[in-house]
Amino acid sequence: MPPVRLSKSAERWFLKKIAELAAVNPAAARRLIDRLERQKSLLSSFPEMTEKGVLEGTRKVSMPPLVLTTRYRDGVIEVVAIRDGRQKDAYAPDELLSENEEDTPG
Repeated sequence: MPPVRLSKSAERWFLKKIAELAAVNPAAARRLIDRLERQKSLLSSFPEMTEKGVLEGTRKVSMPPLVLTTRYRDGVIEVVAIRDGRQKDAYAPDELLSENEEDTPG
């Protein structure tokens, strides 16, 4: 079973979110930490259990209210990004259009 770790930026994002939540509801913050730990354990056992991500080599993990983006690299499953589930994907379809396609009259 490959280890699962958070990238530095994902860890910073998550710690900030936990601090904000803990200021309002410490028990909810603890539950979210526990859920992330369970998710990491599941990912270690079943690394391909989730849908493929927008970018090649990534996978999208739904953990409401959060969405994790993971990748497998050098024998490690890395959570490379965490975002609020209400946010769009980093590369939404309209953002993938080239300048030529945008300039083409419809």
